[in-house]
Amino acid sequence: MKNQKILVLEDHPLISMVIEDVCKDMVPHAQLTVVTSLLQAREHVFERPDLIIFDLTLTDSRGKETIDWLDSMFPNVCGLIYTGFVNEDIQARAVQSGYTIIDKACSQSVLAKEIEAALFRSGILSRSTSEPAPANEHQSNIVAYPGAKPLTWRQVEIMRMTAEGLSAKMVAQRIGLSPETVRGHIREIFKRLEVSNKAQAVNVFLKAERSVKMKLND
Repeated sequence: MKNQKILVLEDHPLISMVIEDVCKDMVPHAQLTVVTSLLQAREHVFERPDLIIFDLTLTDSRGKETIDWLDSMFPNVCGLIYTGFVNEDIQARAVQSGYTIIDKACSQSVLAKEIEAALFRSGILSRSTSEPAPANEHQSNIVAYPGAKPLTWRQVEIMRMTAEGLSAKMVAQRIGLSPETVRGHIREIFKRLEVSNKAQAVNVFLKAERSVKMKLND
């Protein structure tokens, strides 16, 4: 079994301890490293973590700059942003990279739920869905057409609930995200599915999902 790695970027020792405790409870087999700056994170570039959990405000970066640097250092690595500083620009930038954002004002149970979801998306925890993702990939196999950018597993989760008729607010309540974050995901879903409204998105998504299931059953 590959040695799975989690990289935590957090300069507040108490917060990093909480994240460590949650991760160790869920995946005691994983290697967990905590750093407090992008400079320290660069030292782990060639180790290629499976999951990055990070704050946006570090000792040497802030806001979108943190996302830009991590996205360039660890391309296509599953990421979970745990921060107290969020605005529309940051939400849009996070969605572009497939990162999920959770607010530091959330309860510990919500934090644990989001970390667990990230562990599933990253492949560190075994997936129980009928469409397993390859190890270390947070992108799903749901695409609008061959060669298109696939939806992330979080976006698949959101689209499944949207297809059931849930509003963005209802989806947000069910998965413990803010409605703004869910709407940001939906905007990105529209781009990846090349649609302009929710009805079209549901139609394209369901066709793509059926296509994947048919291939799996062949």
